[in-house]
Amino acid sequence: MNPRFLKQGNYVSLIASLIILIGLIYLEIEGISYALSSTFLFLMWIVWGLALPSFTYYHLTRLEKPKIMDYFAILAIIITLAGLIIATFLREFIGIEIIVAGYTFEPIAGISIYLTANKINKIFSSLFFWGAVIFTAGLPLYLVNFGYVSIIGDVIKMLGIIGLLSLSRKVKA
Repeated sequence: MNPRFLKQGNYVSLIASLIILIGLIYLEIEGISYALSSTFLFLMWIVWGLALPSFTYYHLTRLEKPKIMDYFAILAIIITLAGLIIATFLREFIGIEIIVAGYTFEPIAGISIYLTANKINKIFSSLFFWGAVIFTAGLPLYLVNFGYVSIIGDVIKMLGIIGLLSLSRKVKA
């Protein structure tokens, strides 16, 4: 494991999570139709762009079970790109549904991060992982005006990342 790259991946993930949180809150306030707004899609393009350095840093970390990260993160990146293109250029809600489908691979890819970070701190790695699971599981609930589940999951994930980053000075390469 390379702690420097893990830390950089966590910083990028934290920034992405914060941008996602902003989008989730607006989506909860404005309703599901906001998902096709230019503002929301712009935020999602930023998040998608951050997925590339995040994946690269995590890949360079030499995580536990790296093939899980490699396969499922790449799958998520490709699927969400397709959804973003459809949502942005065709303004079709199926694009948002494809993005959600892509996000279902995020917690699976995160298993590698969880197994690695668990050696640093079990509580923070669990918050990071289970927050991602809750976030992802809550996405479809926006359809019934209960997006708070995703918001709570994203906040839990961010707390885990912040906790891991607070310990990163103590971890040596």
